[in-house]
Amino acid sequence: MYRHSKQLGIWPAALLIVLSVSSARAETLRFFAAGDLPYFAAETEQLRDLFDTAEADGAPFLIHVGDIKSGSSPCTDANLKEVADLFRARAVPVVFTPGDNEWTDCHRERAGAKDPRERLARVREVFYADPAVLRLDRLDTVRGAGADATDYPENYIFIRDGVLFVTVHVVGSNNGYAPDNPAAVAEFEARDAANVRLLRQAAELAGERDAIAIVIVFQANPQFEKTRPARGFVQLRRALVELMGAYPGPVLAIHGDTHRFKHDRPLIDPATGEPFERFVRVEVPGSPVVGGVWISVDPQAEEPFGVSEMYPISLDRLMQE
Repeated sequence: MYRHSKQLGIWPAALLIVLSVSSARAETLRFFAAGDLPYFAAETEQLRDLFDTAEADGAPFLIHVGDIKSGSSPCTDANLKEVADLFRARAVPVVFTPGDNEWTDCHRERAGAKDPRERLARVREVFYADPAVLRLDRLDTVRGAGADATDYPENYIFIRDGVLFVTVHVVGSNNGYAPDNPAAVAEFEARDAANVRLLRQAAELAGERDAIAIVIVFQANPQFEKTRPARGFVQLRRALVELMGAYPGPVLAIHGDTHRFKHDRPLIDPATGEPFERFVRVEVPGSPVVGGVWISVDPQAEEPFGVSEMYPISLDRLMQE
């Protein structure tokens, strides 16, 4: 959803440095997440380098929270294929959830004035129909129940080192809700209901498997900062509160959308009017800043989710500083 007016040049030489935001003690699991990239040609190679570094540092899988192009750039099959090939080339699985720029915003004239539902079908075909693109089978993913398993291939659950991960398809631009467009409303309502069902399924599975933490992955910022979110995010916010009542452990939500790194506790407990201490939000940085976040999970630590940012910084900039 976020747009930029100009393209940044390629950095002449990249050095990846890690800026510590919060520390974690003995790590149960450590993984890497990024998103809102690449918007420009230069960022494609920078994202590739970022993922290369994360893999070399031991990431068991990579997370991309969606928006693989600018909202004002053309929605093309070639763009989807380019990013799918980047994911396919990774040595580890890629946990990918679509963003609004891939389909919801394709109705924009500058994006090609295309049918968003047709573009969503292409996203599902390119990224999820071919298991070699994301290699989610290596994670032993569990899909939604019944028709949700085939209708929403982008929604899934997996457990790694006792941590339960769940991806739900929540996007910017009001989660695709457009009250003046009956087709958009129908698509939104069906997907919104499927997301709620999967979150409930995740809470049940977390209890059955004695999960030490839950990590939820989606693209949009569901307007945590607002007491009354837009219609597209109402059910998600309610479902997150419901999950906090059903699951007693720490919960982390990872998303993108505004392109600004955030690490806080924004979900309000309606019973107390105060933030849930067990609920943590991390928003990944995004274009024109190419970067991501390392996250480690240690439920016994004072901060269960250790978070550190990682950015490419040119050698020229480092010498100037």
